[in-house]
Amino acid sequence: MKKLRVFLCHASDDKPAVRKLFASLQSVPWIDPWLDEENLLPGQDFDLEIYKATRDADAIIICLSTVSVKKEGYLNKEIRHALDIAEEKPEGAIYVIPLRLDDCIPSFERLKKLQWVDYFTPNAHERLFKSLRLRADALKIGVSEITTEARESSPVDDGLDLYRFIKIEPQKNSKVKYPFWIGKYPVTNAQYERFLNAPDFANKIYWLEFPKFDENCQPIGNLGNTGVDWLKEQLKESNSKVLLPRYWDKKDLGKSNPNHPVIGVSWYEASAYCEWLFQNWDSLSEGKANLTAKPQVIRLPLETEWVTAAGGEEPSGRYPWDETGKETTSLKEILRRANVSESEIGHTTPVNQYPLGKSPLGVMDMAGNVWEWQANFYNEKKGWLGLRGGSWNGSRSGARVSLRSHPRPDDRWFSRGFRVVACSPPT
Repeated sequence: MKKLRVFLCHASDDKPAVRKLFASLQSVPWIDPWLDEENLLPGQDFDLEIYKATRDADAIIICLSTVSVKKEGYLNKEIRHALDIAEEKPEGAIYVIPLRLDDCIPSFERLKKLQWVDYFTPNAHERLFKSLRLRADALKIGVSEITTEARESSPVDDGLDLYRFIKIEPQKNSKVKYPFWIGKYPVTNAQYERFLNAPDFANKIYWLEFPKFDENCQPIGNLGNTGVDWLKEQLKESNSKVLLPRYWDKKDLGKSNPNHPVIGVSWYEASAYCEWLFQNWDSLSEGKANLTAKPQVIRLPLETEWVTAAGGEEPSGRYPWDETGKETTSLKEILRRANVSESEIGHTTPVNQYPLGKSPLGVMDMAGNVWEWQANFYNEKKGWLGLRGGSWNGSRSGARVSLRSHPRPDDRWFSRGFRVVACSPPT
């Protein structure tokens, strides 16, 4: 099958970021990326092979940063060559794609005329893939859309992985007797930002009648106007039309880290996001990434569901990645799989940074990074709701599946995040 040949033009200083981009492109069946350190062989003429690779490429991604735009040297030669080839392409063809790795200003006037991809902003990866798909379509290259079942089980990164849900069937000895879908990852800053940017963020429909579950995860009605009243009070205090997460502007925690889990959101905000996602499912990336999921309800997980997705809480020292009956005790092995205080990172990390930490059912980042809000009460009389999973500022012991926490619904602390569940009644 013919593939879309994509040349990665970059400066040596940007090699770490470009390697990640190369790996992402390489995982897609219809893309054949070209990177010097991967494709050049010992003994080959560097200049000649670079020239041939750019000449034969179907698309060229020019990776730029504040460091590279100020430097003279080989990168500028490659850019000039790419722009010269672009002049020979049909008008309107997507051939050269400028990609900014940070907030730099391209020095080439011809580059400034092109729409660039800001790879440090939310949804940039998905936008890049849209351009590459259009280029492939123009060249009549078969872009095999990953179909229904394959899309939801395949590790291929088509730009939609962070939006995927995992289908959980009833498990032996589980308290959950029905199938449900759970977010493969916690909700990220980029995902939550869509809700903040929605023109109807404060629409009552998203904040009314949050489902209510008792300590045994049984439905007991709804919370009526509680969410709406809480939002009105918060917006009045902040004198704003949108309620930003508490740490939204913090360098290592907030919006500048699109693939980190959103934090500093209350149970009310997390529940409102779930309803917004449900109301807009078909138009969002989640709907495109999960073609067989037809949710009638989207909400926070019940603890019974969360524990099932994590592989069970027995024995009590078990972590989500542990096999049945096993308990990881090696600190080294735990740090390979979870962001906990012993890691000494000191902040959240991307939700897909720890692939070794996935649960037996394929759910990621369930230990450490952020405590995850649950739908049910931990103690209804005291108004405490359930939390699971541990966090980046909590010890490794708190990241075990059996550990629980219990804040009030208005808590907006820096270790609180969430993931969502999609299902059909009755639950």
